[in-house]
Amino acid sequence: MNSFWRIFFLELIALIRSKTLALLALVSSVWMVVFPYIVKGDGTYEGARELYIRFSLGGVFSLLVVSLLSSATGSIANERLSKRLDLTLVRPVRFVSIALGKILSHVVIGSFVLALACVILLCNVDFKRQCSHLYSPILPTAQEEAKMMYDVFINSPETPEPVKKAKKSTVLRILEQRARDHYQTIATNSLAVWRFDKALYERAKTLAVKVRFKLTNANDMRDDVKGTLKWGLKEGVFSSITRTFIEVPLSEKNGQDDFDGKLQFKNEGNNAIMLRPRQDIHLMLPADAFGFNLFRSYIVMVSLMALVISFGVFLSSSLSRPVALFSAIVLLLVSEISPSISEQYPDQLETDFADRIGLYITRFSASFTQSISSSSPLEALSRDECVETGDVARVFILDFLVLSSLFALLSAFIMRHKREAIG
Repeated sequence: MNSFWRIFFLELIALIRSKTLALLALVSSVWMVVFPYIVKGDGTYEGARELYIRFSLGGVFSLLVVSLLSSATGSIANERLSKRLDLTLVRPVRFVSIALGKILSHVVIGSFVLALACVILLCNVDFKRQCSHLYSPILPTAQEEAKMMYDVFINSPETPEPVKKAKKSTVLRILEQRARDHYQTIATNSLAVWRFDKALYERAKTLAVKVRFKLTNANDMRDDVKGTLKWGLKEGVFSSITRTFIEVPLSEKNGQDDFDGKLQFKNEGNNAIMLRPRQDIHLMLPADAFGFNLFRSYIVMVSLMALVISFGVFLSSSLSRPVALFSAIVLLLVSEISPSISEQYPDQLETDFADRIGLYITRFSASFTQSISSSSPLEALSRDECVETGDVARVFILDFLVLSSLFALLSAFIMRHKREAIG
């Protein structure tokens, strides 16, 4: 344990002396202060606030990830090249202590700079503003809906022949994607109903409840949107010219409570409305203040940084610094674009061998990095959506503790193997 702390403090002092900490802190602070003056929003306070939270803090987070990843990929490789690693190993130092010490020192630097950015953010926004828990309608999963629709889709005369002849797994993937993006059309003067958990209604009786829609019409144009909502004894009416998010407060009405777990929406506008129930409708229940939400987001971002840094140290233990850095950047980019490619690339074109190989690799990468690429809390934070404690705990345990420790162990194994091979 003493060797671990020695390595940690030596690496931390080296990062401070190299002015890494000072430069990151300076650039991040300037960016947080200057950003509101160089970017224009949509003219509203809400739009400017969302931009500021997402892209000022997001810019600092991206800077830290790239900078610390670059430093981590050289942390062991440079010492091995200059023979300093051999001098370190003359003392009774475990390989895993070297890896963990270097990972933790980089995480501490990143955590400090990110905390500084969060403090500046709190000075520029209302940190007492309330965030909300979001709840979606109770629906079959996209996988379950795909299985239910498989026979109908295959037997439909409108389904192209190449798709009918494709593998069942390919067709199910098409249907699963359609289920996620399935739009429900609500004609004028018609009623739409979605079911929610009854226990949620009991919990919400004394709370200020809102319903949030992301509404569009057939032509995706701005139109006068009108409607009424009913959820048990809670009702709401709204009218807006918009195609973005609409939050409708529900107020308690007198009458007999005949709640059956369903939210009713009547379209009273002049045009049909389109929405995706899985993505575009949520019940919003009040949670805690923005400051607490920012703290939970901070824990998530630090955990993601720890994972990226530990991966950089792992590459540094086996590769030279330039190769390790190039490999890390490429894999980071692949992890970000893989989900988008997997969703948008048409399965019907998988007849080409090269396409199939590319898609298999992309989908494997997307499945492997899904927990990483989908964990950023910035979008939820900017929209005052509660970053749930359970999600924070999952990311912290998986990314900060389990995966970072695993990469440290792999780094130790590789360093030991390389030393024995040289010896």
